[in-house]
Amino acid sequence: MLSTPISSDLYQTLLSTMAEGVIVQDSGHRIVYANAAASAILGQSPEDLIGKTCNVEDWDATHSDGTLLLGEDHPAAVALRTRKPAGPMVMGILRRGERVWLRLQAQPIAMEPGHFDAALVTFTEISDLIDSKVRLEEALWSLEQAHAARRSLNERLAEFLGRQLDVSLESQAETEQRFRLAMELGTSVAFTLDLDLRYTWAHSCQIGFGDADLIGKTEYEIFSRETADMLCAIYRSVIETGVSVRRDVQVQSLGMSRLQYFDLIVRRLYDARGETVGLICAAIDITERKQTEMELRLAKEIAEKASASKSRFLAAASHDLSQPMQALQMYCAILADRQPEPGIKAKQCANQLSRQLKALLSMSRLDTGGMTVTRGRINLGELLDQVAAASRPTAEEKGLKLRVIKTALVCESDATLLERLLGNLVSNAVRYTEKGGVVVGCRRHKGRIRIEVWDSGIGIAEENLPLIFEELYQLNNPTRRADEGLGLGLAIVDRIAGILGVTVTVRSVFGRGSVFTAQLPPSHGV
Repeated sequence: MLSTPISSDLYQTLLSTMAEGVIVQDSGHRIVYANAAASAILGQSPEDLIGKTCNVEDWDATHSDGTLLLGEDHPAAVALRTRKPAGPMVMGILRRGERVWLRLQAQPIAMEPGHFDAALVTFTEISDLIDSKVRLEEALWSLEQAHAARRSLNERLAEFLGRQLDVSLESQAETEQRFRLAMELGTSVAFTLDLDLRYTWAHSCQIGFGDADLIGKTEYEIFSRETADMLCAIYRSVIETGVSVRRDVQVQSLGMSRLQYFDLIVRRLYDARGETVGLICAAIDITERKQTEMELRLAKEIAEKASASKSRFLAAASHDLSQPMQALQMYCAILADRQPEPGIKAKQCANQLSRQLKALLSMSRLDTGGMTVTRGRINLGELLDQVAAASRPTAEEKGLKLRVIKTALVCESDATLLERLLGNLVSNAVRYTEKGGVVVGCRRHKGRIRIEVWDSGIGIAEENLPLIFEELYQLNNPTRRADEGLGLGLAIVDRIAGILGVTVTVRSVFGRGSVFTAQLPPSHGV
């Protein structure tokens, strides 16, 4: 119940400025009333909405899990059938070809006394909430053990409209009924202040005081002095300038032990003659969202520090081991001349260790920004021949054909880094191909140069495609055999591609082969 009587104009103003959409539909599921928020959320003007059917088939409505929503399950249908409140429910609809998500609930109402022949539906768009939840889960997955944050966001996001619209309703009684029901079903905080900045009305305030307790008080009797100073400065600015304000605010209520955050809207309140009589304000509690953002930011900083520390350690360790590794290879070569059987095996082990050490050093240099880009003119035909030559002995040993399609294309890029990127793609293709061969070529596609590496190897299962560019991930080396490498080849490709601005993609059919494509940015073409 409201603390003080409210005029019809104020009901209309509050209804039109609510963040929640409000519609009334009759027993035939036709819309007979829609407020401004409903128009904005549904993407149609109030005039277009009036008379429009609310059948779920017309809106391509779905449940939150993507399954089709049956008309009998819609909260409005449930409310009309049971004559009881229904919802809340999360529902997806199509708006201008794009799926958006709504949180809605319904209440049966009587258009005529004694007959519950209509339903009042209130709803809020929560597409941002759904997107935020997905992004948070993806971020927490990538951070893994760095931070054990909550895996879902249970916050309420509302969009407040900054316009006051004149709403023409049939009668004052009907206006008051819709307003009261909408406020009871809604989730917004709302209040009004007079010109002395004292509360004259409050609804659903969440600051440790009852709504009735606020009437007649100022912010200095409710909040800490610092909070009250900040809020009053906002209020006075709106009264003096007439410019509405929307701002995230941090408040400390005298009735709460913890800090709170609100998305606050403040605008002037006018009487029937158009004169300013105070302020009308609305807000939504976003404390949970702010806390999650701060926790996620802290977890990201911790993870980034850990990653930087790892890269510095690898760089230092790889550098310190380079000289002993060269000496070991020399001694193994001498041993192979004197004792062929153990010497050759020792030499192979030393060479394998050297290759792994170089891969680790490359990863650490890429992660720490230790590589510089020197662009120059590159003959792609010659570059592809050089890349293929490095992998041809291995291909011939396995009985594979390694073919390079001739090309006269020229580009501008860093020759060393581009050769390393393509070399890893080709050597990777040879490694995972047991019969058939590997083909390397390039061509122009929509004005850009694409370099492609085709193989007839084992292919990659669809569920493994998102993982192949991660460090230490290998498809066919579950026992981590050292002679199969460390699984850094494609991770290095991904790092170099980021440095050069190259887009690397993969298509694959499991058991039949794969094609990796490196598409150069437009600036690299000649």
